[in-house]
This record gives sequence, C-alpha cells and structure tokens, in this order.
Amino acid sequence: MSMMPSKLVAAVRDLRYLLDRGYPRTSAVRFVANHYGLGLDERHLLARCVFSKGEIEIHRAKAVGMEEVRGKRLGIDGYNVLITIEGLLSGRKVIRCDDGFLRDLSAIFGKYRTSGTTRAALVELLRTVRKAGPGEVALIFDKQVSRSGELSAMAREEMGRLGLAGDARTAADVDRRVRGFDVVASSDRAIIERSRAVWDIPAAVARGRSAAIVDLRKV
Repeated sequence: MSMMPSKLVAAVRDLRYLLDRGYPRTSAVRFVANHYGLGLDERHLLARCVFSKGEIEIHRAKAVGMEEVRGKRLGIDGYNVLITIEGLLSGRKVIRCDDGFLRDLSAIFGKYRTSGTTRAALVELLRTVRKAGPGEVALIFDKQVSRSGELSAMAREEMGRLGLAGDARTAADVDRRVRGFDVVASSDRAIIERSRAVWDIPAAVARGRSAAIVDLRKV
C-alpha cells in the first residue's frame, strides 16, 4: 500500500472534515464508507486511524517517549501492543495514524491465534520495555481470547530470561486495569482518552528498522 487508492484518500479527507465539525464518529464513518463503497479493511482504517484535530491534540498531549517511562508503573494492553509488533515483524500493513500512533488493522483480538512470529514479537516488546526501565511492569491479556493463559506464561518465561522484573497475566477488564498505571502502552482510542500518559511501544520497536508503515498524516 505504497499508494492509497484515490477513493480512500477522498474518504479520509471527508471523514476528517466531518469529525472536525463535531459529527458523531460511528455515523460519520458509516456515511463516508458507504458513500465511497469501501471494503472492510478500508472501513477499519477510517474507524481506527482518522481523527479530528481536537482528538489529535488530546492524544499527542498524552504521548510520552521511552525516557519518560523510567521508574514509572507501566501497564501494557497485551494484545493491542503485541499484534501491532507482530505486524511490523511479518510485513503486514501497519498505519501511522492521524494522532501519530501505530495501529495494525488486522487486530481482531477475539480471533487472535499465536503464530511463528509471536515469540519474536514478544521478545522485541519486552526488550524495548527493559530499555525504558520502568519501576513496575504488567503485561495484561484479555482472558476471553483463546489461550491467553498460555501467552501470559510465555511472556513470564521471556521476562525471566531477559531479567525483566514484572508480571504477565490475564484479565476480563484489560481497559480498566491498564488505566490504573502511571504510563499505559496501548493504541486503543478509549484507553488513550482515559489515561494520563501513553507510550507507543510499537513505534519504539519500529524505529531504526525497515517496516511496511503507511503514514496517514501525509494524506
């Protein structure tokens, strides 16, 4: 997706226009997507990656870099972060969205299955966290997703191997739990808006490596 289809570019611009004027997100996305006859992936892009100027300001004001994580309590939205890093490593299309956060459009968590890239992505995630030096880290996976317990155990194993102090566990209310930390790692819009500080771990992983990232901000 080095070049976006012209109708998708037009849809992105139209949606921005509507959001900037206060139109409700859900109905605006549906209206624009239907108007241009967009497919499912393109609809996901509109819903997850296009923001009003006001939303962008709020999200960017909460974004912190690696240096601001040191010594802090870090809560990681497990599937959200891991799936995006898997996308980076496997060459899937990852989008740098209007608010600057990286998002993987294939992130349908309820249907997630581990793959040959999962452990490598988990190691990249944890190595990046170790470099940041948080005072406490919790990697939290949605327990309603199949085999989350096994993934948590894999994460604890890798944390031990890397000498990273912290915990990996499952929970039914990941959103609420991660929001209780000093810094949250997630690209979920609802979590960002309810958190004090947010770190984009996939962006830190992507820095300095070749990855299939489409920058929507240039549209």
